[in-house]
Amino acid sequence: MLSQIAGSCSKFANDMRLLQHEKELEEPFEKGQIGSSAMAYKRNPMRSERINSLARHVMTLTMDPSITAATQWLERTLDDSANKRICVPESFLAVDAILILYANISKNIVVYENVIKTNMMQELPFMATEEILMNAVLKGGDRQELHEKIRIYSMEAGKQVKELRKTK
Repeated sequence: MLSQIAGSCSKFANDMRLLQHEKELEEPFEKGQIGSSAMAYKRNPMRSERINSLARHVMTLTMDPSITAATQWLERTLDDSANKRICVPESFLAVDAILILYANISKNIVVYENVIKTNMMQELPFMATEEILMNAVLKGGDRQELHEKIRIYSMEAGKQVKELRKTK
């Protein structure tokens, strides 16, 4: 269960890091906090990075009991109990730290609605292709043929956007 909690929190942290990279969201930034030791303009998603690190540790700890069980001799031995005394408390302590970080981020998250809207508007024409395809199929069009035509046009439009920064 702890590994699953860690995995879920890690997914949140990865998404947070990606969205911060896209400048749509930011973690809270405390007074006096240093954003990046090398790039003064940058705000590293430190809390999310910590969540990812701790979550990775917790998720790998789930292998520990399996390896112990697989290598156990005919009886329970010291390597089993010593292993449990390390693995179990570490998992609980790490998940506790993860949840504290998660709560801090989610309670104080900074949202840049204008950046989100700009990014969404740039992607909206491409996202609409699914709706166009489904409506055309409902009107009797061949799904494979329509998909291929839409794919060709949308790939060309995507190339225009990427190479020429055109949105129309």
